This record gives sequence, C-alpha cells and structure tokens, in this order.
Amino acid sequence: MNKLLSLNSCKKYFHSYNTSFVFLSLSSIIVSLSILSSFTVDKVWASTEAEDISTYMITTRDFQAYPKGVNDSGFNNNYQFNNINQLLESCPAEVVFFVHGYDNNNENAKEQLDRIKMSLEHNNYTDISLIGYSWPSDTGFTPSGWIKAKLLSVDEGSKLANFIIDYANTCHKQYNKKSDIRLIGHSLGSRLILSALDSLDKNQTWNDNNYQIASVHLLGAAVDNEEISKNQLDITNDWTNWNSVKTTAYGNAIENQVIDFYNLYSSEDNIYQPNFIFPFFPYQIYPSVEGDWALGQSGYQTIPYDIALSLSKNYNQINVQNELAPLCDSDGDNKIDETFYLNSDIRIGDNHGGYLGFRDPTNNSNLLDDGAMDIVVSNWKNITPLPINQPIELTSICS
Repeated sequence: MNKLLSLNSCKKYFHSYNTSFVFLSLSSIIVSLSILSSFTVDKVWASTEAEDISTYMITTRDFQAYPKGVNDSGFNNNYQFNNINQLLESCPAEVVFFVHGYDNNNENAKEQLDRIKMSLEHNNYTDISLIGYSWPSDTGFTPSGWIKAKLLSVDEGSKLANFIIDYANTCHKQYNKKSDIRLIGHSLGSRLILSALDSLDKNQTWNDNNYQIASVHLLGAAVDNEEISKNQLDITNDWTNWNSVKTTAYGNAIENQVIDFYNLYSSEDNIYQPNFIFPFFPYQIYPSVEGDWALGQSGYQTIPYDIALSLSKNYNQINVQNELAPLCDSDGDNKIDETFYLNSDIRIGDNHGGYLGFRDPTNNSNLLDDGAMDIVVSNWKNITPLPINQPIELTSICS
C-alpha cells in the first residue's frame, strides 16, 4: 500500500526506528519507506486514472422535508451529477451514500463527495453509484452553531431514512431488484447516519420487507463514545447528555438494521483531542462543546466504565491514525485546516479532514493520499486490511 507524501508548504521531520529512507529532490519531497502503509507513491494520483464512478447528489439545503436531486456540476465543474431519477430507474447492485459533517456549505459538500469519489476510484472500486447527501450544516463556526447543527442532524437523519426507504421499496416493488446500500458518514454526518438507522428501525415498511443496510462506516464520528451502546442507561446516566439531543442508545438500531458496522477513528484527531495550549473553541472543539470523549477519537467508551458488553454484535472499530498523513491542507485550497494554525505541529492522525483523502494543493484535481478510504474498501471486500501500526513518527509544521 504505497502512498505519496508531498508537503510543498511544510517543513518535515522524520523520527524512525530501523526504517530506511531514500530522499529524492523534486518540487516536493518524496520519501520511500520500507514499511507497510507508508505514505509514499511514485506519482500523484490523477483523477482520470480509473473508471469514473456514477455520481449523484441529493440535498435538503432549502430545509425541505424530503431530499431532492441536484442537477448541477460536481466539484471544479469536472463532471455533471446524474439525474436522481436514473438511480431510481436503474437500481444498481451497489449504492453508496456519503454524508458530510459540520460547517460545510454546498461547495464544500461537492468537494468532499469528489474526494470520496477519487479515493474510491484510486482503489479500483468503481462498479457502484455514489450519492452525496448535502444538508445545511453551515450554521456558523461557533459553539452555538455547532449545537444548532447537532440538533439539525437528528432531523436530517429521518429525511435520509425516508429517501432510502423509498429507494429500496421502488427497486423491490417496481423492478424486482435489490441494491446493497452502504452508508459513509464523516464527523457530524455520523450522527445523521445514526439518526437515519434509528428511523429505519422504527419504520414498518422497511422492517416488513426485511430490508437492511449492507454496511456503515463512521469516519471520525462526532458522537459521544457511549451512544453506540444498546443499553439506554449508558446514555441517560451520563451527565454530559442531560438536557441535550443525546437521548438515544443507537446500538439496537445498529444491530437490527446493519449487516457490517465499522467505526474508523484516530486517537490523535485534533478536532476531538483536548488542546492544552489553546483550550477553547475553535482550537479545542469537541471537548469544549460536548464535555465528553468522541467516538471518533477514543472508540467505544471504556472510562468511567467499559460498555463492551452493551455493544451490538456487528460493531467493529479500527484505529486508522496511521492512515491520516501529517498534512495541514486536506481539501487542497491552500489554506490551513481547522484547529491548526501558522507554525503549529501536525502529526500522523491529527487532521480530521484526512479520512476522505488529501488533495494536491498544486493541482486540486489530483490526490496526494486516499486517507482511510483504502480501509473502507478492504472492509467492503471482506479483506483484512494491511497492518497500519507502523514503527514511525512523522511530523510537519503548518506554514
């Protein structure tokens, strides 16, 4: 699994243990590592190297009760979104819904969907239809904006569920077809997906027809680490949940409605870690507004008590810290990403935006790295991912 690390705007420091390096002098620094899951390849991944994935977008940005199809161009006007009616008529064998997180306008939603598309294409997983769910999460990058988006995500989950129900039912009843439905949620999009699962679990049409979700991947989930429990007391007894939207133990819906469920987290995720230098918003986000540990940083709760016995049987978690390259600009807009600042250190696993991959800031139609998406594809293929616990520390400085 070879990956490129190109830090055109970062100074780089490597601390290795029995690891050989070959340094090449190019316009960017390319490093060859003799270990699995290194962050190097011999070229940047172009967006045109693989077969294009059929891509759609649906939206609720007008605060409508039901998602509508987006008849518009994708990121950078590189392609046109397909008409959503084609999806309902073709009922492809495999569909993937991607849900973005907090503080994303519609252009950000397009960019993240395109990054998912490019990462999947790089991993040669193209015989699918990809649907982006664009919701009004751009409520302001403030503590009150975060709370507003968190409340909104629960309502948005029921809207996504209704679309999924109609899609599954149309394919089954009108065309006698069945699609494997996969869900990917990044950050606060993970809460939206959990809300959708809860809605599916309560829907008679969905359950009477024995429909199921083939897989769910939460990437850097902005969800408290006890909320995936099946035990309601794990939620109601947590004082940080009192007087909040966090009232549901989602573990039962996970077990009932999903075949394979994965939580991909990074123990170094800067959105979720306490910041002892600047312990306040916007440099410290989740601890400041939630006062709890995030599922996307710690995995399921073990402190103050372990909830392992209350997890669903299909729950899996993987620490993908070493899949998130120490790059300060995940979307390739030549700006330092949130929680980082000029001259701040960045380490493997720090960048919350990197789960989806990293764009090349010199040409943002290309990727430098596929983030944790190779792990997602391995899970879909039921292949054990290559080892990612590499004996290396890799740090850079944002500039």
